[in-house]
Amino acid sequence: MTAQQINENGPPWAQQILNFGAAHEHATGRGVKVAVVDSGVSAANPQLAGQVLKGADVSGTGPDDCIGHGTWVAGIIAAKQGVTPFYGVAPDAKIIPIKFAGKSSGVDSGLAAKGIDAAVRLGADVINVSTQSLGDDPRLRASVENAIAKGAVVVAAAGNIDPKKGTVPGLMYPGAYQGVISVGAVGHDGQVTTFSNPATPVSVIAPGKDIVTTAPDGTYAVAEQGTSFATPFVAGLAALIKQAYPNITPAEVKQRIEGTADGSKGAGSGHGMINPVEALTAVNVGAAGRPGAAQPVRIAMADRTDPTTRKVALGITGGALGAAALVVAAGMLIPLGRRRGWRPGYVRVSADRPDD
Repeated sequence: MTAQQINENGPPWAQQILNFGAAHEHATGRGVKVAVVDSGVSAANPQLAGQVLKGADVSGTGPDDCIGHGTWVAGIIAAKQGVTPFYGVAPDAKIIPIKFAGKSSGVDSGLAAKGIDAAVRLGADVINVSTQSLGDDPRLRASVENAIAKGAVVVAAAGNIDPKKGTVPGLMYPGAYQGVISVGAVGHDGQVTTFSNPATPVSVIAPGKDIVTTAPDGTYAVAEQGTSFATPFVAGLAALIKQAYPNITPAEVKQRIEGTADGSKGAGSGHGMINPVEALTAVNVGAAGRPGAAQPVRIAMADRTDPTTRKVALGITGGALGAAALVVAAGMLIPLGRRRGWRPGYVRVSADRPDD
């Protein structure tokens, strides 16, 4: 796909439904570094030029993105604005490319662990892991725990169901680890896709089908379906939150993203579709990060006084004070009148007692 074709088609569906424009009024990811632990990242596309920092290659195969997967993910996160109607969730964030996958799409969880460690050493604020590993690897678990302890937000794919077997493969890692923001995928209809793995404990869902993004050769691609491409939408959102709230912890980022999501849509949807604007602006997110826990704030303002209402109120107040005065006077004069047999005369009131 070329830039001209994107210009003709307009903004992709994913960024329209997530309302990036409104979110960017609050944050764009400036000053935030997002590590893409994947197959490498190519900066050949104009929308990634200047966005990619020096990274690391733990695969030993060289820095080039031979598969394309990492470049697709990076574009969803941080493609710059102003070139085409397409742009990333956090267009002012910077990408740290961490290559751990070589010329095949096979995943080595040990290398993934090394990739996460490298991301931490290079100062990543957010770590995107759009890969899936079946089975708990102690090395991977230790790397994730260390990253979170060092203040990095870890976002990972929930994994995909094998299209050939059609069976749920079970828990996928690092998505299933505690503290990780695990992401499932939805299609154009907003429903969880048939390929998104519901076995992994899903935190939130995001667009993961027919996603426009940057390609390694400098053009654009409509990425193949997968939770791999839903994950960077959430990593990008984490980058926006990190800019807006610089001292926020990984647990608080997770809580804010989950607590402001649009609500569960059933199995495999977690807290529901991410809501970038709410995640950035909600003033009170519940401690448990429950859906709907974000509370709006209403500023208590005195209403403007209506002139007619003011006159009526003053009239009623004056009448009430007059009536109260009559009651007091009556309470004093009636007993004196009785003593005088209701004859006319002067009345004197002393501090001690009434006198004729």
